[in-house]
Amino acid sequence: MKKIFLILAVLILTNNLYPQEQLIFNHLTIDEYVQQAMVRWQVPGMSLAIIKDGKIVHIKGYGVRELGKPEPVDENTIFAIASNTKAFTGTALAILEAEGKLKLTDKIIDYFPDFRLNDEKFSSSVNIIDVLTHRMGFGTFQGDFFTWGTKFSRKELIEYLRYVIPVYEFRTGYGYNNTGFVIAGEIIPLVTGMGWDEFIKERFLIPLEMTRSFTKTEDLNKIDNKATPHSFNYNFKMTTLPYNKVDNLAACGGIYSSAKDVANWILMQLNEGVFNGNQVVEKSVLNKTLTPQNIIRIPVYNPKNPVSRHFLAYGLGWFMQDYRGKLMIEHSGGYDGMVSRTSFMPEINTGVVILTNNDENDIITTLLYQIYDFYLGVDFKNWDSLVYSRNITFIKDDFKQWDEKLSDTNKYLMPSFDMKELVGTYQNIPAGNASIIFSNGKYILNIEMRPNTIGYIKHYNNDTLYCETNDFVFGRFFIPVKTDVGKIISIKIKADDFIDPLYYEFFRKD
Repeated sequence: MKKIFLILAVLILTNNLYPQEQLIFNHLTIDEYVQQAMVRWQVPGMSLAIIKDGKIVHIKGYGVRELGKPEPVDENTIFAIASNTKAFTGTALAILEAEGKLKLTDKIIDYFPDFRLNDEKFSSSVNIIDVLTHRMGFGTFQGDFFTWGTKFSRKELIEYLRYVIPVYEFRTGYGYNNTGFVIAGEIIPLVTGMGWDEFIKERFLIPLEMTRSFTKTEDLNKIDNKATPHSFNYNFKMTTLPYNKVDNLAACGGIYSSAKDVANWILMQLNEGVFNGNQVVEKSVLNKTLTPQNIIRIPVYNPKNPVSRHFLAYGLGWFMQDYRGKLMIEHSGGYDGMVSRTSFMPEINTGVVILTNNDENDIITTLLYQIYDFYLGVDFKNWDSLVYSRNITFIKDDFKQWDEKLSDTNKYLMPSFDMKELVGTYQNIPAGNASIIFSNGKYILNIEMRPNTIGYIKHYNNDTLYCETNDFVFGRFFIPVKTDVGKIISIKIKADDFIDPLYYEFFRKD
């Protein structure tokens, strides 16, 4: 998540269709606390649900669906819940094991004979647990340059893992990887004859009465009450974004839902798989999803950790950690223009759902902590003020670093190549082709796998170019150009770290 935040007055609108438990954070009501946080982080709209002792005790919409427009957010407003989808997929695979249709220790190569990792000696060892728990050896977000929001199919994404160079030995580290869940999702039709989307609908969305939840981006066109994604442009002004089509990655982040619907999912979790008197998921299956499978290495003792966390682990689509001595289960979701979090604490029978339509805020963490502190009865700490005050340092640094970099151009440090020679086609395997054309006095970058992304290239200095794309999530970046005696050999392209931290080399084709 990028650390860029400004202060903006936001109209806060709430609904009162449900009885609301009025939480008090020191002298602030929860509504006052949320209002202050939304102004601070520039969040146009948010939907919040709190579950306590088997009931939804607080559910409200705050703010507006789109900045500058009056339509309010309510408990039924649709958001992209992104990676909160992973727990649905992990639970689906655990259900199939319980039904005898597969084993979580099954090898991936038994389902996809052509499956390969970059280090082929491990290809035949990868099992379903490995792909669901981020332990295949990749670094976090590695490879999402050619997965997130691209036109490649689910099958192609699985094939492309062979091109991702690991940073850890197999099963020795943690690296958050979206494609692993795509693999798990594509196993479902092989053992049930039912696609991932259909399985999620029949086994979760229908029995949990999640009537405003769906898995296909095209279904957004049928919805009126949906939040608009927001992010910041290169002048750090908040702007709207279109919904990104991530159907190819649906099993890792493709559910669209509302706070009211997701609250039903959390109610079921806290009630050991029962919802409205029906056993939707067996307790033993939920226990399987909440069994730590991959340990995320953090110091066992850290006196500066304000919540005294001693462990952090990943199960089948859930993070697990201790929070003030209690088990906290949670996951977050990051999507173009939206971030969210789902969580529950089984020992105090409490759960939280937070959905927002700005991808550059941390209310999803600070409000979560504040709510849990209230129910745990601990001394008041204003988490939002604390976290924001720390992050403002990063904000200023980000402004300063980009300003310094962009002002450091020197017209005398000319490239070793003629800029006109940039025009042409470049290729990366597996990302495909990229092309540079010259039109209306500008060098324009087009990336074939991202047909809606256009980059505008300028010379920076020496053999480095600067590119701003029209996609504020994909972002802006410097382009190193590799040459040989003035001839262009390749260019390197990257997305914002929100998508992928790595550069990808495209070699000249013509």
